[in-house]
Amino acid sequence: MKRLALLFLILAVFAGCGGKSGGKAESGNLYKETQELMGTFATVRVVAGKEDLPRAQEAVNKVFACLRHMEDLMSFHREDTEVAQVNREAFDHPVAVSAETFEVIKAAVQFAKDTDGAFDITVGPLVKLWADAGKAGRLPTQEEIADALSKVGAAAKIKLDEEKKTVQFAVKGMSIDLGGIAKGYAVDRAIEVLRAAGFQDAIIDVGGNMTVIGRNADGKKWTVGVKNFFRKNGYVEQVEAENMAVSTSGDYERFVVINGHRYSHIIDPRTGMPVEGAASVTIIAGDGMTADAWSTAASVLGSSKALELLRKDAKYDDCQMLFAACTQGFRDYLAPEEEK
Repeated sequence: MKRLALLFLILAVFAGCGGKSGGKAESGNLYKETQELMGTFATVRVVAGKEDLPRAQEAVNKVFACLRHMEDLMSFHREDTEVAQVNREAFDHPVAVSAETFEVIKAAVQFAKDTDGAFDITVGPLVKLWADAGKAGRLPTQEEIADALSKVGAAAKIKLDEEKKTVQFAVKGMSIDLGGIAKGYAVDRAIEVLRAAGFQDAIIDVGGNMTVIGRNADGKKWTVGVKNFFRKNGYVEQVEAENMAVSTSGDYERFVVINGHRYSHIIDPRTGMPVEGAASVTIIAGDGMTADAWSTAASVLGSSKALELLRKDAKYDDCQMLFAACTQGFRDYLAPEEEK
């Protein structure tokens, strides 16, 4: 049964042990390493006894190489990636991309259809418009929003050639940003790397896009904590996880303030307006790419519509949702946290 709650959430992991960033063996036969990539931090935890530590370290090195490869292909913020080339050239001619990038774009187009356009990798012109408006301290005009909307619409305006693995845009000025799906895909591929190396019990977490396989060092299910992001202490929900992906999206860290009003960084691709009242959505799914995309989509759709669409399609039967929302006015009533 899908779950719904008005809570404030962010992901964390209770691995049964502590430890700082960097590769090291931790208590309880757990090897952990953290690196900075994809604009965030990636942490890999692998259950491995002392005799397996060298092999675990080698496998984790391959995991980070896989993650960096995905970043090299799909980063929106670099000029040397396939995504950057697509954004420069895809209106003028079809652009050939790798099988990995094509798979992600193809999946994103399908997610756009399945979410009634709430998840859309072509939303970039709208995001830029609102970011620029925030810097200028003014609201975008209706004409500006309409112009940006004309460049949005993955389902109708991205042309894909499966055989040639090419991408083409139907409208000049379009661009894609795979930030709402690429991390989930990268974690999926990284999990395959670990399994191929013989490790069946692990967690990979890239900026809150997390997949767990097998069990922890004590032979129990991993415990994924969902934290109240307004508070430094205390987890409001704990999920026992085994062979599943978990992803959270929300507006609690990124927003713009215009004329004293807080506008979410999450833009509805259908209307061109920031989502009102979005705080956080956590999705549990069978794979990271699905969890990643749907956590963004649900933030746009709202709880009722998101649940309706998830229940409508049998391929999302394994998806579960924890939804969080509050108004800005409610935030203003929150008591300050006591310093510890």
